[in-house]
Amino acid sequence: MGVPEESTLASGASPARRPLLALLDAARGHKVSYIQVHNNPDPDAISSAVGLRFLYERFLGISSRIIFGGIVGRAENRAMLRLLGIQLVPVSKVDYTECDLLSLVDTQPGAGHTDMPTGRVPEVVIDHHPPRKESEGARYLDVGRPVGATATIIGELILRNHIRLPRDVATALMYGIKSDTHDLSQEATPTDLAVYQMLFGYGDTALLAQIENARVPRSYYAVYQRAIENAMIYDFASVSHLGRIDNPDLVAEMADFILRCEDLKWSLVTGIYENTLHLSLRGNSKGAHAGRIARKAVGVMGSAGGHGQMAGGQIPLGECDKATRRKIIDAVTNLFLDAIKAKKSLMMSLTDNSLVEETDTSVDGD
Repeated sequence: MGVPEESTLASGASPARRPLLALLDAARGHKVSYIQVHNNPDPDAISSAVGLRFLYERFLGISSRIIFGGIVGRAENRAMLRLLGIQLVPVSKVDYTECDLLSLVDTQPGAGHTDMPTGRVPEVVIDHHPPRKESEGARYLDVGRPVGATATIIGELILRNHIRLPRDVATALMYGIKSDTHDLSQEATPTDLAVYQMLFGYGDTALLAQIENARVPRSYYAVYQRAIENAMIYDFASVSHLGRIDNPDLVAEMADFILRCEDLKWSLVTGIYENTLHLSLRGNSKGAHAGRIARKAVGVMGSAGGHGQMAGGQIPLGECDKATRRKIIDAVTNLFLDAIKAKKSLMMSLTDNSLVEETDTSVDGD
């Protein structure tokens, strides 16, 4: 498979080449490039940034810094950075006035979970979430595509133009797609599956397995216990509050885990990290519209967004006391249940012992 030079790309205007040419035109001539992901970035955001950085370097000779707010907390995500040699730079350590090429991936201006200067319009925005009005000023805009991951958009830009991918970039994109589509489940579209399959020729599946099976600390299991013990089922939905957490990624991980219960259609998990209430919402039907439900659950208290079966949000708590925090959590719960039309009267604990059949677990001869 040949690797086209920029001159080769420019010589044709096939449908596959036009988006890449438009992207390169928007980025050409700039010197200082920041590629920004949303706060507490997930594998889709990180891998999309890595893929875009590769394109800028490959065709324009532009080096980019990948910047982020918050932390990278999930064990798998930290393993991804370590094993693939990806360096992220906190936004607190960069000067936006020095940057003449700002690109946002897997997020958009006004999304509420991306720390950037007010009024700063990015030159490039690539995101699979629904379009936001604040993104309209970008020179290159590719948002709201019906795919399960932003990494799919970046991967397609590369692979449809027969560009040879380095192993680390391909492996990152594979993990980004796999992670954001729940292991290529019903959240994945035919485009996600096609791009993922094409990446197989370049990626390292053994390295991918190491990332997905990263070791976790003992405290991780304490959070699992808390999530299960605090989970309440209302009709066909579960709500669980984790209290204070040291990693905002935990709310998403627990929401995924609880939704595996066969009786559930929805899962909502909340947790407090650095005076902000983080919430993660999961649905298991194709028409879930999780982003819309999350925005209703947050209301005017904060910001939220998402797509398909996955959504998240944040509500600033400031220095409010425990009673006020409890009222906010209760309000989010009620708004969520109202939005999905779940009956609050049908309530029970996720671990209701009456549902457990008695089983003899003794070993013969004991």
